[in-house]
Amino acid sequence: MHLLNRRHGKTALAAAAAGALALSAAACGGSGDGGDDSTGEDGKIKLTVSVFGTFGYTEAGLEAEYEAANPNIDVVIEGDGVNFEQEFRPALQTALETGSGAGDVVGIDEQGVTQLFADSSHWYDLAEYDARSADYVQWKWDLGKSEDGTLVGFGTDVGGMAMCYRTDLFEAAGLPTDRTELAAAWSTWDGFKTVAQQFVDADTGAAFLDGPTQLQNMLLGQLAGQGDGAMYVDAEGELTLDSAAATESVNTVLELQEMGAIGNFASWTDEWNAGMVEGGYAVMPCPGWMAGGVIEPTSGPDNAGKWDMAAAPGLAGNWGGSWLGVPSQSEHPEEAAALAAWLTAPEQQIKVFEAVGNFPSSPVAQADPRVADKTNPYFNDAPVGQIIAASVQNFPALTYSYYHPPVKGAVEGVLNGVADGTFKAEDAWSEIESAATEAVELASAGM
Repeated sequence: MHLLNRRHGKTALAAAAAGALALSAAACGGSGDGGDDSTGEDGKIKLTVSVFGTFGYTEAGLEAEYEAANPNIDVVIEGDGVNFEQEFRPALQTALETGSGAGDVVGIDEQGVTQLFADSSHWYDLAEYDARSADYVQWKWDLGKSEDGTLVGFGTDVGGMAMCYRTDLFEAAGLPTDRTELAAAWSTWDGFKTVAQQFVDADTGAAFLDGPTQLQNMLLGQLAGQGDGAMYVDAEGELTLDSAAATESVNTVLELQEMGAIGNFASWTDEWNAGMVEGGYAVMPCPGWMAGGVIEPTSGPDNAGKWDMAAAPGLAGNWGGSWLGVPSQSEHPEEAAALAAWLTAPEQQIKVFEAVGNFPSSPVAQADPRVADKTNPYFNDAPVGQIIAASVQNFPALTYSYYHPPVKGAVEGVLNGVADGTFKAEDAWSEIESAATEAVELASAGM
């Protein structure tokens, strides 16, 4: 369920509020809750790292490695698999506003960083680490600052883009399976539509794309980054649905929908996961974190070699990536800042990339042979390091307003509604405008 799906908007808000109360002690729980567990019986300082999704710290063994080098520290990593927008973000926002319940180190997704980092009083000042800026992509470093310019967050990964596809389904459709040939065929979005039509005409029984929202989100960010940055809504809550990025991304999805190229597999649902395993769809947009962090563990070992990766249509782009911050409420902010700095250092970014595929935000790490020359056996030895790096270089930052997440949820709710037959394609824009307006009103009321 989207946070502000038009048909279930008020229910979703109530659920988010309830989730915030529950998760402030769970997904966002830590030594900042004024409790007695910030120092254990053994005298060690307990530092809770609260994250969501797949940050890769456990998989890369970083918890044990840091504790071995710092015997006075007990690192507890929690929240793996939690949904950021529907669960983690509301809980963290509540914890920051009340001054209680946040972890010592917390993860923040790209779409929440502008809002959650805005007030520097909520965060420990990381100014002593300013010299590290040279190690990172500039836009990533800059987005780790609050409105008054205080450094409050360290960048983790970036989400350079690719397309992942099922070679078995492409072969069944009589289409190229070689990644270089395929990338050339869909080097433009018009070329992508041509490949989609060819797949649809082959009538394999599978959908070409998983669903509407992954592609639309990918194209939205790509187009906004190449233009003036405008997407759905500005900082004042004024809708900008007529922006080039919003217009073209939605219209592209609607065109693909009309040709029968989009499946009814709403992202992050059980049906989406099952389609990934069973070959229900042939193509899905694939930022760096999607391949190793989502497709491989979800599809499982039986599908190894059936998936491959090719360069995405269009020019460079970025989708996703996160930051680590230290809430000022932490009882051990200096130690927490040192841990956050270590977890996001180039060497640890490389280890996370090797473990789960999250692509480093550090050019130092990107240039390391362990990243640049990385191939993934699960994806037919695709050169994932080269493909993702080529996508993300010199990409400008996208600024997400307070209102972007709920409006995004509203837009995606309508697009999913078109895919499942709730709405007609010709009514999509009127439904989007209505849903987006309601989303802004609800978000404003909750400020």
